[in-house]
Order: sequence, then C-alpha cells, then structure tokens
Amino acid sequence: MADPDYRRRVHTEWLVILGGALLCGVTMLWNITASPDTQYDEVVYTRAAQQVAQGWHLTWTNSPMFVHPPLSFLAQAAWLRLLGLGSAPLADAIIAARILTAGVTVFAVLLLGLIAAYLAPAAGRRRGLILVGIVVALAATDPVLLRYGRLALIEPLALVAALLTLCLAIWLRSERALLYVPVVGLASGLTLLTKEVTVFLLFTPVLHAVLGREWRRAAIVLGGFLWGLGLWLLFPLWSVALGLTSDFVDIKFATVQRLLGLLQITGWNRPGVSFLSAIGEQFGQYASSYVVLATGAIALAWLLTRAVSGASRWLLAWLLTSYAFGAYTVLLGTLNEQFFVYILPAAIVGSVLAADAALARLAAGRGRTSSRIPRALAGVMAIGVLTVAVLGSSLGGWVRLYASDNNGVFALADDVRSRFPACAALAVTGDPDKYSYLMPGHPVAAFATGEGAQSHGLHLFVISDKDVAAGYGNATTELTRWVRARGTLLATFTSATYHGLQLWQTPLDPYDPLADIEPVPGGVFVGTDTTRCGGFPVLDGPRGAFSTAWQTLGGKAVLGAPMSRSWTAAGTSYQVFTGAVLSLDATGRASALPIVADLATADPAGYRAAGLPPVGGGRGLTDPAIAAAYRQEPMRALLGAPVGPVTPMPDGTVRQAFAGGVLERAADSDRVRLAPLGRLALQAGLARPDREAVDPVAAPPLPSDLGPPQPTTVQPFVTALLAGLALYTGLPVVLIELIRLGHRRTDRRGPS
Repeated sequence: MADPDYRRRVHTEWLVILGGALLCGVTMLWNITASPDTQYDEVVYTRAAQQVAQGWHLTWTNSPMFVHPPLSFLAQAAWLRLLGLGSAPLADAIIAARILTAGVTVFAVLLLGLIAAYLAPAAGRRRGLILVGIVVALAATDPVLLRYGRLALIEPLALVAALLTLCLAIWLRSERALLYVPVVGLASGLTLLTKEVTVFLLFTPVLHAVLGREWRRAAIVLGGFLWGLGLWLLFPLWSVALGLTSDFVDIKFATVQRLLGLLQITGWNRPGVSFLSAIGEQFGQYASSYVVLATGAIALAWLLTRAVSGASRWLLAWLLTSYAFGAYTVLLGTLNEQFFVYILPAAIVGSVLAADAALARLAAGRGRTSSRIPRALAGVMAIGVLTVAVLGSSLGGWVRLYASDNNGVFALADDVRSRFPACAALAVTGDPDKYSYLMPGHPVAAFATGEGAQSHGLHLFVISDKDVAAGYGNATTELTRWVRARGTLLATFTSATYHGLQLWQTPLDPYDPLADIEPVPGGVFVGTDTTRCGGFPVLDGPRGAFSTAWQTLGGKAVLGAPMSRSWTAAGTSYQVFTGAVLSLDATGRASALPIVADLATADPAGYRAAGLPPVGGGRGLTDPAIAAAYRQEPMRALLGAPVGPVTPMPDGTVRQAFAGGVLERAADSDRVRLAPLGRLALQAGLARPDREAVDPVAAPPLPSDLGPPQPTTVQPFVTALLAGLALYTGLPVVLIELIRLGHRRTDRRGPS
C-alpha cells in the first residue's frame, strides 16, 4: 500500500509547480497582443526570423546577421513556419513570436524554482517549498523579466538555455568527465549559439570548483566549458562558408570594443546619457527589480564573509559571476537594460535564501534565549513586509503596464496605412526600422532637425519624447520644438513604453528654397506633396535647359515649385511653375508666357479670387522693391512689360502685374517673388501640357546606409550544426565504448 504521507508530499510539490506555472503563465501571456509596445530589436529580429522561414536568409538588411549567433532566429523561424506565419504581416508574426518567448520564460522561471530547491537543502521540505514559491512569485512578477520575457527577443531563449545548463551542471556535479563534459558542454555550446553574453553564467560551475579548491573537478568543468566553446566555433565557420570572414571579424571586434567600453553606441553608457538619470527615469517601472538587485548584492556580501560549502558555494559562485558581469557592464562596458535579465535570477534566489538563512539564525540564536525570539519575530515581519512590498509593486506595475493597451507603435502603423497612400514617407524619432518594417512601402528616415527632414521632402513626423530624452536615434529637442511650432497634430497614440506617440504634419511651402528639393541626374526633383509621394523634376535635357534657367531666375524662392514636367509643342519647350509658365526657345532663352492679361479676361472671377492685382490703368514702377527686382535683366526679360499698377492687396501683400507674371512682396519685407498663378493658367487652359506632363512622378529614394547585397543564407550553419550535434553526442559514446573495450581486454589477460 502506498505511503499516504509520501503521496501528500508529491501532491503538494505538484501544486507548487502548477501554481507557479499558472502565475507565470498569467503574468507573461495576459494581453500579450497589446502590451508591451514593440521596440526596434523585436521588430528586426522577427523580420529576420521570417526571412529564415521564407528562404533561409538570416538578415533584415543586405548583410548576414553576425552581431548575434543564429540559434534563436532559427527557433523563431521554425515556430513561425509551424504556425504558417513565415510570410504573414509582421505585426501578426511578432505576436506569434511573443507567445513562444513568453512560454519559454515560463519554463525559465520554473527552472529557477528548481535551482532554488537545490540551493535550499537545509530549509526542510515545507519551508523549502515556501521558498521555492516565493522565488517563482518574485520572478514571475519581476518588472525586468516581465518586460523582456513578453517580447520576441533573444533574452528568453538565452536565459532558459543558460539556466538549463546550470541545472545540468548541478545535477552532474559529481559525475565523471566522460558524462559531464559532453552533456554540459553540449548545453553550453547551444547556449553560446543563442547569445554569447551568457558566457559569464556558463562559467559559474568553474568558479564553484575553484572556490572549493577542487582542482581536479575544476579541470573537468573547465573541459565542459571549452567543449561548449568548440561548438560555438560553428558560428565563425558560417562566415567562412559565406566568404565574409573579414566582415565577421569587424563586427566581433566592434562587440569587443563595446564590452571594453571603447565604443558605446547603445545602452545607458552612451555619450550624453547619464546612467544615474536613466536609473531615476525608469525607477517607477523597475523599482522592485532595483530592490531585488540591492538585496542580492547584500546576500553576496554576506556570503563572502562566511565559509561556504555545498549548495551555499553554488549560490556564491552564481552571485559572483552575475554581479561581476553587472558591475563590469556598468563601469566599463555598454550596459543595456535587457542585461538585467541575466543578473536578476541569481539576485532573486540569493535574496530569498539569504533572508531565510538570516531568519533561521535569528530564530535559533546560539542558545535560543528568550531575548532572541522578539528579534526573530521582528526580522520575520521586516522581511515579510519587504517581500509583500516588492510583490505589491511588481503586481501594481503589471496591472498598469500589461493589463491595459500599450501598443502605440502598432496603432500608429495601422493609422498611417489607413490614412495615407503606401508611398507616404515619414521622419521619426528613435529607430526608423522599427516603423519601416511594420509599414512596408512607406519610406522612413530619422533626422536631427526639421529643416533636414524637409530638405528631403518629409512633412510627416512621428514624435516620441522618450526617444529624444534618452538619445535614441538622431532626433533632438530642437526637432520636436520645430515640428510642434509649425505643424498640425494629426493623431496621438497611447504608449506607456514611449510616453505617448504623436503623428504630426508640417505644411508644404512652394516657395521655401531649402525644402523638398533633391538633386537628381540632370537637375533637381521638387516634391509637391506633403506625403512625398510625388513631384516634378526640373531638368536640363533634350526638352530644354529648364533647371539652369529656373536657378538663374531665382529658383524655388522666386518662381516657386514646378507644377508639371516639361513638354514640347511646335518646337518650343514649356514647364509650369507656381508663379509662371516658362518657355524656352530653340536658343535656350527663357521667358514667361504673357498670359496675365488673358487670365484676367478669360476668368475674371477666378483671377480676383486668386488675389491677383488689376490689369490696365497706371503701369508705373512705383514700389521700390518691385522696381529693383524687375529691373534685373533676367527678370525683365522673363516677365515683359508691366500691365497694371502697383496694388496693395487686402492680405497685406503688394503686387504688380506684368505680361508674364505678377511680382509680389509682403508688406513688411523687401523680398520679391512671383505670385501663384500657375494653377489658374492650367485651369483656364492657357497652358496645355501633355497628359503625362501633369502626372507627378515618384520621389527619388531616401538616403540609405545599406551596402551592396551579400550572401545571407543560413543553410551552411544549419548543416554544420546538425553535423556538430551528431559529433558531440556520438563521440562520447564511442569514447566510452573504447574505454570499456580496453577494460574487457585487461580483464581477459588477468593480473600479471
């Protein structure tokens, strides 16, 4: 008959496991489609996984992905392929990828509970289960683990691989080298092929043996570490197979520079970004994580002052490698927020177990005197209050950030797709790729100033004040001020992650000499649409040297933007601009069609509605600024004789009609330009361009930092990985059989 006490113990343990899995599953998977807001890494990593799923190309650019090893991308690609989302819209693929990583994070938290159970042998079964439950609850609600466990990033996969390797190292801590080295080495290699920064966690078993001065054991576990490092060599071998060894070396050299603090382009150590101010800014979201990190550091200091052995030595080694990595990245390397994912597991376990040990010492004392009991109760209450406060803060943050919508980037992308044509271009703060991959076809760029954006024809702006404050991308506070002073707010999108997102549009000025003009072969392209979907070129070519003439006459600042392409009729070339209809004769001499009087006659109501001055009557050059501009030879030849008097208009401008155009100036300015009449000429039929000449053409591509296409197939790596796995699992078996065969032969010969 089965032992009832044993059955109760088993049931209790299963309840703890299932309860922890349920709690972690809820916190990680609840509302995962709408929170947290997506970020650059998640977007491009999922894009790379889709590329692998579609055609084995590990890239989101024209170059192979050498910054991180391929294993996590292969796992994501297999998951998307299994769900049939390899070529789905990227937003759908991201949500699906989140389900995988969140599920993996649940497993990682359960592994953390398993490690905690091993590291707390002295606590007894009942107290041990309570400690495991606390560890799982803290991990399942930790803000940093929640933030990055719910995103389609590398961290969840790398963390579970590292914790599984640590579990195997603890489980096989007394096994012979022939078992330990291949098993732990294989797990270590797969972890390194997921993310290399986990190397400090993989060194924990080596440090454990060194702390115990177990030099023979240290050699064995170091062998397991090196065995895993050998499997990682498949990564650089992939670059050799692609013929891109130098590119791989350059990228990895830059990574080493970042780790040494010589190159800081991301994270909180970037130039101009304060680590302390970043901590303060994120304190409201990550307060409980900071408390756990602090108590974990106290636990580390406490363990360093005591002689440790067994499970305590494992905990000390784990805390040492974790906090050494954290301290190093803060002081020298490039600290990224997601690096805390690898430090917090040790901090959580260390905090809980050190608190339990401190309580046990207080309760027991050396003689367990009555005076010790109140101190123990006070300690229990203090630690209980701290635990409740940490869990309360974490759960409160979870409700605030993850139980409500926090998907501003997805919502903005949907709004842009529905509001504008697919060609509409945007200038954004932060990382442009985050938006461009979510809005296929929409050109996206980042500029430090509004003027810089408008010089390339960009009038739609996506603004995140957090991006600017944190120094992400090229955006500056000058940009946001400039846009808000000149533009119109089109939409606002709720995003706790980015402190809100805003979509702005700035107006198009057909006379701005610096905006919407881009060089093209033979002349310039001038954008005439706030979406940058179209415009007209002004070119020197077979149909006439309009670009030279336009620039000579003052360009966009005087004649305005083109309203058509050039066309030829009866041997004469024409092109409509905002302020005139230019014609070029066979000699290339530019003049404006003398259409002003005809406009006033053909459509007098439209002429007056356009705010154009009267024709007829006095024709003297009585305005000094207009007279000075007109008397310049290019302008005089262009416009012909005056056909009306200088006239102050109701809007405050001063205008005078000439045969080929109307000169105007503002009431408080001496700057003279041609008043808009090109559209009126087209409507009145006085300018008759070819049908194709009035159709806007596409804008030239925005500047890109993409290099020439390179080979990006990951198939050679997959083939090598399969061969490597076969070697790593088969070779130890062969060695074991050879050793057994040697033993059998020795037994047959017998003693000499």
